[in-house]
Amino acid sequence: MLADKLQIKPAQIEMQPAEKNQASRNPHLPAEWPTDWQQAIQQAVNYHPSIGSSIATLESAGFSIDAASAGYLPAIKAGITSGRQEDEGNGQIATVGLSQMLYDFGKTGSAVDQASAKYLRQQAAVLAQIDTIIQQTALAMNEVYRYAQLLDNAKKEVKALRNILALTQMRADAGASTRVDPVQAQARVEAALAQQQDIEIKLQQQKYHLQSLIGQPLGSTRLSAPVSLLPLIERQRNHIDLNRNPEILMAQADAAVAQAELRSYKAQRYPTVSLEANSNKYMGDIASSQRHSQYQNVYLSVNSTLYQGGALVAQESASARALEAARSAIASKKLEITDQQRNYFQSVNGLQRNISLLSRRMKTILETRALYREKYLSLGTRNVLDLLNAEQEISRAEQDLINARCDLWASSVNYVVLAGLAREAFNFDNQLIQGLRITS
Repeated sequence: MLADKLQIKPAQIEMQPAEKNQASRNPHLPAEWPTDWQQAIQQAVNYHPSIGSSIATLESAGFSIDAASAGYLPAIKAGITSGRQEDEGNGQIATVGLSQMLYDFGKTGSAVDQASAKYLRQQAAVLAQIDTIIQQTALAMNEVYRYAQLLDNAKKEVKALRNILALTQMRADAGASTRVDPVQAQARVEAALAQQQDIEIKLQQQKYHLQSLIGQPLGSTRLSAPVSLLPLIERQRNHIDLNRNPEILMAQADAAVAQAELRSYKAQRYPTVSLEANSNKYMGDIASSQRHSQYQNVYLSVNSTLYQGGALVAQESASARALEAARSAIASKKLEITDQQRNYFQSVNGLQRNISLLSRRMKTILETRALYREKYLSLGTRNVLDLLNAEQEISRAEQDLINARCDLWASSVNYVVLAGLAREAFNFDNQLIQGLRITS
């Protein structure tokens, strides 16, 4: 088997055709936008036209294998020649011929291998496109979730600052503080409102981006919190198989194509042995002048091109270099993906530690705010700037915590995609995707 010769793992890219229906190609979108991340990502994968395009190309590659395999089967030809022979009159000769290749030194076999390798590559390309849409949709949802959380935090900050503004106005009216305090508080409220508006704009932009992936407006739907991918990462961290990554599979298939092409050019040096048989029948005026109106021929044919001006040698050399380049590309791609995986894994670990620190920081800042408020109201040893700064510090700490959690999930998504685990993480294995069932 070609995949065995080239150490390609077809189990990772085996795709079995399933019964097609209109719903698989153009899925009926639910009336309400799904708030479950997995359901939304599956909807995007079943909707996105780029995956349908890759699947159509895969189907085309499958027919190319059938076309190449036809070289093993007999070819039957028929024709009629019409004309005039001297002194014999007009007539026709009907011919039926059969040609069966007996041995061609691997010409047909290499053509089949080349078509099969291209099919394997397109299978990997389909998986790569599926992983890309999973990644893009997951990250887009993460950004919508991030900005929704940041918007909630910004609204809380505005509310808290307005409470301080009301407090300063009340104290200023009572003569307990100067009129400067309300002015300072009002300036902070306006700055917080401007930041809130900026976050609202970014949230809307992310929603539009997600809509283009999912094929449905998000509206006012609020996303639930994402499910952590850390258990999957921890379970697989010591069992990473680079051959699960579609980019590696495509590089391996490219090497398979180059190897089959090299075999094909080498086979061109040798002849093709075939069995030829034909039956001819004279018709019309010329039939009466023939001793036999019908005759048959069976013979063994050996055909070979003796000279091509050096083209064959050049093609063979080019294919050999292409094979070397393809093998080097496999090693290069493995190094690149390994480096990226390590970076994302370190990012995941670092962000987990950072989240712990930020959580402790939040607890400390909340205690500080309570103390400042008490001293401002009862003792007068703290001014309004201390209250405003404490409130904004809480908002910044919450913002940092939101960003760290969303960055952690984004790094987790990028890691599982590089590890070839995206389809497992979001339950796509053994599922029907736009007319094809993927099995692992």
